[in-house]
Amino acid sequence: MKAKKLSLICCIEVRMKRILFIFSIFLFTLTVFASEKELKTVPKNKTAKALKSVAFATIRSTLLVTYGEAEERESVYTPCSENFPSMPGDFPCNYLDYEGTTLEVAPSSGVSAGEATEASDPEDVYPGGKVIIKLIKQKSPNLNGKVVFLGEGEDQLKLFYGPKGQISHYLFRQTLVIFKWDSSTPIPSLVGLLFVNVNKDYFPEEVKEYSF
Repeated sequence: MKAKKLSLICCIEVRMKRILFIFSIFLFTLTVFASEKELKTVPKNKTAKALKSVAFATIRSTLLVTYGEAEERESVYTPCSENFPSMPGDFPCNYLDYEGTTLEVAPSSGVSAGEATEASDPEDVYPGGKVIIKLIKQKSPNLNGKVVFLGEGEDQLKLFYGPKGQISHYLFRQTLVIFKWDSSTPIPSLVGLLFVNVNKDYFPEEVKEYSF
C-alpha cells in the first residue's frame, strides 16, 4: 500500500514538473515575441553607425530647407495596421508611397505602390476619412525626392520620399521617423524603422529602432 502511494506521489510530481516546464517555455516564447515587437533604444556607442546606415546627413539636409510653393489636394487617410508600432503624429500608412495609394501594409512580403483593397463600402476602403495635403513643388536637396506636408502648425507631418516613390522619412515635432527598405528584391520591402529624437538643429539626441 505504501509503495502504491509513493508511486502515485512520484507520478504526480513528474506531471507537475512537466506542466511547469511547458508553462515556462510558453512564457519564454511570449517574452521573446514581445521583445521583438518593442522599440529598442540604440546604445550611444552604436548611434553613429545606425544613423550612417540610413545616410542621416542626407536626411538632415532635407529638413534644413524652407519649402515654398505647394499644391493643395484632398486625399484619403488610412491608419497603419497592427504590423506597425505607434507612429508619431498618426502617420497615414497609405502614404508609404508618394501617391498615397498603399492601403494594405505587409512589411514581410513587400509594399506595392498602388495596391488597393476591394470593398463596396467607402468606409471599409478609407477607414480614416479624408485630409488636405500639400504637394510641395520643389524636390528635397540631396535626396532628390518629393515632399508632402500633412496638417498645420505644430501637428504638421513633413513627409519626404526617395526618387522611386517610397517614403524615406518624416518629421513630427521633434521626432524624426526613418524608414528602412530592402531594395534587393523587385518589390522593395519595409524591414525596419528608426525613431530619432532631434534638437532644434535636427541633430540626434536619442535613437530607437523597430524591426519587422
